[in-house]
Amino acid sequence: MQHDGCDCSQPLRILFLTDAFLPHAGGARVYYYNLLREMARQRLIEATVLTKKVPGWKQFDRRENCQELRIVRGGRPLETWRYHEWPKIAGPLTRAASLIARRKFDLIHFGDLFPQGVMSLWFKKILGIPYVAYCHGEEITQTDGRRYQPRVRDAIYREAEVIVAANEFARQNLLRIGMAQERIEKITPGVDCLRFQPTERDPDLVRRYGLEGKTTLLTVSRLVPRKGHRMVLQALRKLIAEAPNLAYLIVGTGPEEERLRAAVSEWSLTESVRFAGYVKDEDLARFYNVADIYVMPNSEERGDIEGFGMVFLEANACGKPVIAGRSGGAAEAVVHGKTGLLVDPNDAAELADAVRLLCQDRARATDLGNNGLLRARADFNWETRARQLDRINRSVVNAVRARRTTPR
Repeated sequence: MQHDGCDCSQPLRILFLTDAFLPHAGGARVYYYNLLREMARQRLIEATVLTKKVPGWKQFDRRENCQELRIVRGGRPLETWRYHEWPKIAGPLTRAASLIARRKFDLIHFGDLFPQGVMSLWFKKILGIPYVAYCHGEEITQTDGRRYQPRVRDAIYREAEVIVAANEFARQNLLRIGMAQERIEKITPGVDCLRFQPTERDPDLVRRYGLEGKTTLLTVSRLVPRKGHRMVLQALRKLIAEAPNLAYLIVGTGPEEERLRAAVSEWSLTESVRFAGYVKDEDLARFYNVADIYVMPNSEERGDIEGFGMVFLEANACGKPVIAGRSGGAAEAVVHGKTGLLVDPNDAAELADAVRLLCQDRARATDLGNNGLLRARADFNWETRARQLDRINRSVVNAVRARRTTPR
């Protein structure tokens, strides 16, 4: 694509469609927010985000809304991608059409295949508005086994001007289903190293969770099976007799919580495990810094898989060594033996060995954390990613304008 023709001094008008947005938890939401916020800060875009209401949205929108980044909400996020949910598309479709009627957008971006990708495809076919799709990888693996969804998925991706792959796992899956390599642009997540940086342990958190004198393991994620909380508990059972000062702090909420609490009780781990529940995004750095080791042995669960794992970068940016599952895109976020350790996510003994190693060899743990910190600061800057996405946006706009002005 050529870069000539588009006035690079003017911000592009973007309509960003996503089923959920911050303060909703999830790495993809953090990814979209940071890309948009950084492009808005550089005045590269005037973006309108059309999304759903989630807990805490009023305070978040009050703080974040500005001329360059405007958030419009209505309804609730879809619970599943199943067809019985599709009638709920009427609300966001009407709101999107209303926004388009009032404002001329250069591009649509979407962060969810259903229904936002479907809506983007319709708007392109009916109104001629080009769109950019995002892919994290699990959108493909989760829909592979469905009867009709792969056809819809592939049609949406084929009509995108560009597909932004958030990691190598996503890029490889896009190639696997037949998407042209030249239409895929990889933009891996970044990390805010001003917010996530090493600090002293917060004494309030140490007191609140009884962590004084404890070697603390930490997981920050939704409580769902593929994040591997249960595997950490199994590893803890193997370690607690030899290392009674181990503590495991779990940050997050989700459908797996009741099952995890039952396992903690059944396996006599009540004295070692703490559930912190929901933690505001702005408070996460305090939790990373109260830990000694970040551990999340992510695995695949019926096609649902970790596309990248931004939490590993956030922990590294706080100077912490990390342990991740050898699954999905985690190997791109964690350099085995340099910034952390990769383990078989289904092998509690291997996980226990990795935790034991880092607990016993503190020099090794410190080296991994320091290497992770240097890598996070050097290689995962949101500013460069925002400029990369801006180049993509302007290339798309120029290419579309050229097509429209070329005589047939």
